[in-house]
Amino acid sequence: MSQTTILRGGQIIDPAQGINKFTDLTITDGKIASIGDSQLRSDTDVVDVSGMIVTPGWIDIHVHAYGDLGFANPDYIGIYGGVTTFVDAGGVGFGSFPEYKALMTDATVTDLYCGPYVRPMGIVTSAYIEGDVRTLGKWDIAAWIEIVSENRDVFRYLKLGAFGDHDWGPLRMGKGAAEILELPTYTHIGDFQVETRRDTTGPAFEVAERGDMITHIYHGNTGGVFDDAGKIRREVVAAEKRGVLFDIGMGSTNFSFDIAEKAIALGLLPHIISSDLQQFNVMNPVKSFTNVLTCMLVLGLEVEQIIEYITIAPARAISIDDHAGSLAVGMPADVSVMKIEDGDFELEDCEQQTRKSDRQIVPVMAFKRGVRYDCDVTLARDERNWLPMIDEDVIPQRAATLVPAQRAFLNALVAELGQLNWDETRVELDIATRVQECFHGTCDQLGLPLADGLTATYKCFLEEPFTYQIGLFLTRLERGFALDRIQQVAGRSQAAA
Repeated sequence: MSQTTILRGGQIIDPAQGINKFTDLTITDGKIASIGDSQLRSDTDVVDVSGMIVTPGWIDIHVHAYGDLGFANPDYIGIYGGVTTFVDAGGVGFGSFPEYKALMTDATVTDLYCGPYVRPMGIVTSAYIEGDVRTLGKWDIAAWIEIVSENRDVFRYLKLGAFGDHDWGPLRMGKGAAEILELPTYTHIGDFQVETRRDTTGPAFEVAERGDMITHIYHGNTGGVFDDAGKIRREVVAAEKRGVLFDIGMGSTNFSFDIAEKAIALGLLPHIISSDLQQFNVMNPVKSFTNVLTCMLVLGLEVEQIIEYITIAPARAISIDDHAGSLAVGMPADVSVMKIEDGDFELEDCEQQTRKSDRQIVPVMAFKRGVRYDCDVTLARDERNWLPMIDEDVIPQRAATLVPAQRAFLNALVAELGQLNWDETRVELDIATRVQECFHGTCDQLGLPLADGLTATYKCFLEEPFTYQIGLFLTRLERGFALDRIQQVAGRSQAAA
């Protein structure tokens, strides 16, 4: 039987269609059926959204759902925060993509896309010092072409970093790779972790072409958008004229109220608003996607602008506007419902500077292909969702769920890993890569699906289902402890069987 839901009495704002009016939105069988006064039928589910704003489903093109910065349950920063589509920004690289695909395919209600980092391993850790061009590792362009051609629907951009110390070279390399792969680039500017000899922000804007994206445009670190005279850099102005898109990407260290206010006063507006939500900023300063949106209200952006920058603008930027970003009749019913609360609120940027606001944006509910999810931004802040905890004395209860094939794999894995050495106090990409290759080889040798091998290993250490590049995960554990725990879990499971 056909199923119909009517969102009644809300203010519908859909910038893609130029709609801003109070009326009904009708969803039938997971698709948008109509905008306008609706007739009730006996099988209709009516949802009262009076006093609320109904928009196309929100799109956050910069989150960290996978890897060292990711969450146990990414949907907590997705659908339960009002976001119906998001992109993992660099947590994975092409070398670790098989693991990402094995673990993240259909793992979220929120549509999850991938923006791989140019380093084959992906983003390494939050504490990793970027700058040495050798850490970009070995690029197997032929393999990358095959991966993208076989998974074209998954990839939305290639993520580059302009915070190293090698001027144009890596940026041109990344841009060239993106052109070969037929992907736009998404470039992180600023955030230099070591004293730099060269400013790579200018080259980042100059390398970018129409449809490429630059994120963190309002950061307050070295390598910002202003020149020495305090004006918008000529490279930034020229890039915008070429059609390069600018993104907020609040992040942990990448948004300053002072910079944003000055830039906006000089005419530099974003084209897209994203959060850069990750384990290390979900408590503060980012907190939630809607907290970032409220910061945009404080900066003087109108509600209609904000909605455009989180719906049709990102949909077009990452080429999903054929099925997202609009409430057009026949589109999948991805819908976000929010309210604007009045009150006395204090907002904080990444420099611990604050601004007062008498309004805040609050997500109320979201619909994914017509299915309703009630929002609760506090879910993402539960410590179990963002803080991976490894107890050296207690084996996670999840380890008891391993099946015989997984137990056999763990025994074989210990034997193989025993031939490798690592120091958990240092991030060594070559060692992490060798561990990764060892892991994959053991899975292949036993004919075990990669997802089963990965989950078996995580269950030895983690009570919550975090996901990491396996080579990085294991080499960040003390070697003796890691091998003993894996053997202990395999042995205990065998005894129980």
